[in-house]
Amino acid sequence: MVRNNAELVDKWTLRFDEVSNNVYKVELTDRFGRQSGTTDDNLDRAIETCISYAFDIEKQLGNSLNKFTYDTFKYFLADQNLTVSNYSDKYFGSWTIEKNKKRIILDGRDLLLTIQNKAEASDWKDDFTIKLEDCKFEQLKELKDKFKNDN
Repeated sequence: MVRNNAELVDKWTLRFDEVSNNVYKVELTDRFGRQSGTTDDNLDRAIETCISYAFDIEKQLGNSLNKFTYDTFKYFLADQNLTVSNYSDKYFGSWTIEKNKKRIILDGRDLLLTIQNKAEASDWKDDFTIKLEDCKFEQLKELKDKFKNDN
């Protein structure tokens, strides 16, 4: 469950209010006061929309998206049984999120976002790779769906 008035993704704080029966006003605000916001009758969809807007803002500003994408995937995959979930500033902001025989990794040095699969007793094989600078939020959602739906 998401918490109100808490950091949701890298330095973006989530605030939401039910402004009418099952209608939510949702805002993400960064430490500089920049905001992304929407109103929706579905809280999860509204939060995802705000994350999408914040992703676009971060990208337009040329900010590093390493921690932002990590936090976004942690939010997307909160209901999954993750076996590995680690972020490392020490290694250029590289991170790994893994479950069973599937993982999403970001090579922080080369800024490559990759989803990998592991067949029985074999090494990891790349399923899809994209440079983070070329990535659009819709592609993050597609990777999330691929990670969730495949065993």
